[in-house]
Amino acid sequence: KMVAIKTIKTSNSTTLPQSLPQNLTAVFLGATSGIGRSTVKQLAIATDGKSPTIYIVGRSASAATPLIAELRQSNPSATIEFIERDVSLVKEVDAAMQEISKRETKVDILFMSVGFMSFEGRKETKEKLEPSLTTRFYSRVRAIQVLLPLLNRSENPHVTNILAGGQEGPLVEDDLDLAKPGNFGVASSANQAATMLTLALERFARENPKISFVHAFPGLTATPLLSRGSSGIIGFLLQWIVTPLGGLLFASPDDVAARALFYATNARYTVEETEAAAIPIPQELEKAKRSAGGVFLITEKSEPADNEKVLAGIREKMASKVEAHVDNVFKEFFGQ
Repeated sequence: KMVAIKTIKTSNSTTLPQSLPQNLTAVFLGATSGIGRSTVKQLAIATDGKSPTIYIVGRSASAATPLIAELRQSNPSATIEFIERDVSLVKEVDAAMQEISKRETKVDILFMSVGFMSFEGRKETKEKLEPSLTTRFYSRVRAIQVLLPLLNRSENPHVTNILAGGQEGPLVEDDLDLAKPGNFGVASSANQAATMLTLALERFARENPKISFVHAFPGLTATPLLSRGSSGIIGFLLQWIVTPLGGLLFASPDDVAARALFYATNARYTVEETEAAAIPIPQELEKAKRSAGGVFLITEKSEPADNEKVLAGIREKMASKVEAHVDNVFKEFFGQ
């Protein structure tokens, strides 16, 4: 079954603007294109007159200028802040989040849809990590880590990840960052990022019972996710042939964003402790169940994914190893 897009759009355009609090603070990683861009636009409209503060972290302020102008026009009460950082570097994401931590007392929504697929084999950033894996995993984990104190000060904190919730699979166990020759590929990196992300989110959920963690799969969406990871002829083909064709088969970014905004605000995807502060669930829907690890793993149909058969074994065998791996990587960068 599928949650009808009409149900979601009706809730987002009526219940959401009525129920959202004044002075909401939201942080977006990856809002300059694709799903993130559509979601931030819809959030700005929903908070019209309610003086939200919206941070967008991205690599190019000039590329974001038209978006920022549009957000300010659609919601003159909003404070829109762009922080220019390269989200494929963990230290840059850390710096952006530290800056937000100095300026804000709480964060209500952390929304992360940043990421791309690399079709060209493993390349390394100066941090010795692979950039598409960093945007989809390491940078997101660091953003959550730094913002935890602010999220815990919100009455209804939501961390929404758009990636591949419910599609977890066996990890390359002895090479979590896929550094060894032959281990890095489109499929292996997508699986590694999504599976490690779910395990990391489960740890955060366990330690922060007040925060709602969503890991959602958007389905196939007509966004530039595919094109950035490839140069030359492959990039050309992906951008000019696959992406336009995709428009016929894929959901529109606006519809996918409406679903994503619903996950980031609605009581259906909110932990019991803060449910009363969330947007009321539409009458025709019931509460979504969390995974055994305490995370809302959500399919492209906006329903809970059941991947427990696969996840149970991976969690038992690998959760503590993924935790140790991330701790080691971050220790090297931040000394703690």
